[in-house]
Amino acid sequence: MTRPDEASVVPIRLTLDGRTGVTLWATPWEEDGEEWQAFLGAGSRVLVFGTAAELAEFLRSGQENDLTDHPRWGDLVRLRADELEPDEDYVFDLDAAYDLAAADPDPYTVSELSDLLDLVQRVAEVCDDGTLLKLVEETPEFAQLLSDDVSFTGAEGEQRWTAVGAVVEQTWEPLIERFSRLVEWRGETVLTETDEDSEDGATVAPVDDEPTEEPAPAPPGTRVVGEVGDVEEVPDDPTEGGRYSIWEVAGILPLSVTLPSGSGFTLRTYNGDEDEPIFLGSDLTVDLFRTADGLTAYAAEDSDHDLAEMVTWPDIAGAARAEELPVEPDPEEVYDLRGPSPEAVELALELADYCDLDGVTETLTRRRDGEIPFDEWAAAINEIETCIRWQE
Repeated sequence: MTRPDEASVVPIRLTLDGRTGVTLWATPWEEDGEEWQAFLGAGSRVLVFGTAAELAEFLRSGQENDLTDHPRWGDLVRLRADELEPDEDYVFDLDAAYDLAAADPDPYTVSELSDLLDLVQRVAEVCDDGTLLKLVEETPEFAQLLSDDVSFTGAEGEQRWTAVGAVVEQTWEPLIERFSRLVEWRGETVLTETDEDSEDGATVAPVDDEPTEEPAPAPPGTRVVGEVGDVEEVPDDPTEGGRYSIWEVAGILPLSVTLPSGSGFTLRTYNGDEDEPIFLGSDLTVDLFRTADGLTAYAAEDSDHDLAEMVTWPDIAGAARAEELPVEPDPEEVYDLRGPSPEAVELALELADYCDLDGVTETLTRRRDGEIPFDEWAAAINEIETCIRWQE
């Protein structure tokens, strides 16, 4: 693994939804026994600039970002625009995935599609998007594409490639829709080449002095960056016509939880490399709603809670406001904590983790693989109830 003094940062070109721009990727390095990698970003989003000149200007500004602490930061701020133009090996056209998957699996094509998927995986890791990461890593065809040990030659290889193409056809659009929420475009809108464009591979969107028609209101969840018109739109129907549930798209699931004090509904997702549980709640307290309608009404409000920080929360809030948010937990998401079943123990541990109840975590972890005495279980659940905030 690369040492800190050998760590490198390379400019990359990203093309997504007809738009192209440049950003920086800090390739993996090891420091203090830990592996690190990063992109030029802020919070949970990668910053992509329309031109290398705009990227250079941003670096010189000294504005705080995720690469400020990188060992090579001092060198980066001195780079000229021409030094920030990406090499051909670092050009990632995410719009080309369909064409690549439909082509013959020659080494170049397989490598190009694998590189695109690898970029998505790395951005998901850096931005702590556990749902996107699982979609990449737990899809067998994607795992094969990322593996160095899988061949796509011969009869068996062609079958594997056909399976990859089918998965790309089915899942690439929702995958990229989620990926796009981790990207924040800055600067000029630079479009990819069309038949009418010049031969330089990109064109800056034209600007004229004529009055333009007032744009239609952006749909729920739209994030606006910079000047009016620089809009990253979320599709009106992220469920792709009902192919996916709104919960699957958002990676946030409804739960039914029964405690000694009653039954209610809440929401949960996982975040970060270690899949830390995040519940609908705040201040180390879980909001538990006595009715599904109560939860839906709360989700429609502009409330401050921990799930509001998730990049897919606008999907949930928008569906709630449109009265299209069915709170109907799957059977495996129904938990009865009045007894120490294996499922109840797992949820209790997640609640204890979220609420920072170290004593409960220690007790249940110690007893995890064996029978838990009921008095210990009851004491643990009583403590968990102290971090439940009941809502109507």
